[in-house]
Amino acid sequence: MTLVPENMEKVMKALVATGETQGARQSDFTHCVDGELVWMLDPCPTSMRSPDGPCACGRSFSGMSSHGYTTTALVRDIPWLTEGNYAAAMRASFDANGWCSCCRMRPVPTLIRELTERAAALPVGAVVERRLNEVVERAPADSARE
Repeated sequence: MTLVPENMEKVMKALVATGETQGARQSDFTHCVDGELVWMLDPCPTSMRSPDGPCACGRSFSGMSSHGYTTTALVRDIPWLTEGNYAAAMRASFDANGWCSCCRMRPVPTLIRELTERAAALPVGAVVERRLNEVVERAPADSARE
C-alpha cells in the first residue's frame, strides 16, 4: 500500500505548445511559446475538407498566452493546474483576443473538459498532433516524414 500525504496537490495533465518533431509534416509550423497552454479551435469547413490545406484550424493548436498557433503539442503534468484556473486562463485568453461569448462554438467548461480528457488519455511527454477533432501521438520526426 502506498500512502499519499493529504496536502499533496492533484496533478492535472494538459497540452502545451512545443516545437518538438516540427518538420515531420510539410504543413508543420509553430508560432507559440514552448510550454504555454493550448486549446483547439473548431475546424472550419475548408479545414474539414483538407486539414493540410490553406486553413490551419483543423491541424493546429492555439496558444492561450501568445495567441499564436502550432501543429505540435506536448502532454505535461501541471501540479498547479485545476479545472477552475484552467477555465480562468482560457477566459482571459479569449478576452485578450477580443472574443465575445457568442464567437465561441462551445462553452469554456466544455472545452476544458474535452482538453483534459484528451490529455488524460495520453502518456506524459508524448508529442501530439491534431487531425481535425482527433489528437494523436506523433512518431519522431525522422520516421514520420511524408
